[in-house]
Amino acid sequence: MINEKIKRALVEFNPFWAAPIKIEYKERIIYERLRKFIKEPQIVSLCGLRRVGKTTILQKIIYDILKENPSDSIIYFSFDDFPTSEIFDVLDTFKDIHKKEPRFLIFDEIQKLPNWAEKVKILYDTKKYKIFVSGSESLFLRKGSRESLAGRIYEFEIKKLNFVEYLNFVSKIDMIKKPQLYETELKIELREYLFTGGFPELIGKEDKALIKQYIKTAIVEKIIFNDMASIYPIESPEKLIVILEIIMDNPGMIVDFSSLSQEIGITRQTLSKYFEYLEMAHLVVKLYNFSRNKITSEKLLKKFYPTFLSTVLTEESEEKIGKIIETTCVISTDAKFFWRDKYKDEVDIVLQKDKEIIPIEVKYRNQPSQNMGLRKFCKKYKCKEAIVVTKDKRGEKEGVKFVPVYEFLLEV
Repeated sequence: MINEKIKRALVEFNPFWAAPIKIEYKERIIYERLRKFIKEPQIVSLCGLRRVGKTTILQKIIYDILKENPSDSIIYFSFDDFPTSEIFDVLDTFKDIHKKEPRFLIFDEIQKLPNWAEKVKILYDTKKYKIFVSGSESLFLRKGSRESLAGRIYEFEIKKLNFVEYLNFVSKIDMIKKPQLYETELKIELREYLFTGGFPELIGKEDKALIKQYIKTAIVEKIIFNDMASIYPIESPEKLIVILEIIMDNPGMIVDFSSLSQEIGITRQTLSKYFEYLEMAHLVVKLYNFSRNKITSEKLLKKFYPTFLSTVLTEESEEKIGKIIETTCVISTDAKFFWRDKYKDEVDIVLQKDKEIIPIEVKYRNQPSQNMGLRKFCKKYKCKEAIVVTKDKRGEKEGVKFVPVYEFLLEV
């Protein structure tokens, strides 16, 4: 018997079955990488933080598929509000409507479906379908896919807008061609970009209270209290909120798990697990203390940053804005390492490009100078290039490039 609830949802989710569609889409850098896999047989999965644009990218995929295929060859279904629906009931309902099999299966928020990986594997192994899936948390996707879908799936992480994408969204992309000509305008746009936290839906919003509430309820609480708590045995979801707030107040903090666990009132093992959940839910990122030996790096100190910071979430002092700039540079470069020696001399970001090591220090002030940590690191690792990200200063001295932050974010 046809499921009328699923039928109504399918008709609503797939308006292109009845008439041609138009979509509002601004180009994303990740889509150029993803596009080439649309015609490959493997499953394509999109994961990432809530509200970063995964569903919009799925709509773009549908739009591009429709250029070469009939509308009744595609089925899109979101399990966000249908966690108890069965994937095979969705397919049966499609067949009842169209009297045929679909060719392209696009399932949004797939992690809400129990044992989704095994069910998708069954569909994939029939070789009838090209399958796309998305989920808000990489942990939930990978937990099933690593075992059941090994060799069958390509994973793409959809991130918040970077500065270049933001400029494209506000129709000011031409500024990147001549940044020194548009210096004043780029500084203004950088401030607006930081204001949005990189979330597409916040572009153009000016109400600080609205933005703060959006991030708190639509992202943080939804992930922690709904998504994570429904999958993992989290005894105290409110403790996850406390941990995240500590990281947001102290971005780049080196975490002493023993003392922090006592301060919060949970065991060290529980604290370690909670940090792992926050990482895999894309709420925080971890940087290792750099060493050429990977095993050594993993045993050394670790820094944690929130994956989003908006200027409305903290006092707008120069120090706080400097931390927001540092966090933005860490996220934008996809950094994995920092460096700190036993004398507490540091480098904020260490990038590895092929065999080249590039240290980056973020100094958001009017007259930044090269610090001792950067000099010591360059000497130790014989660096050919080093960068200091500044507020305004531009130039080069003793092999160190000084780059204004708005130019740096255009280049990464």
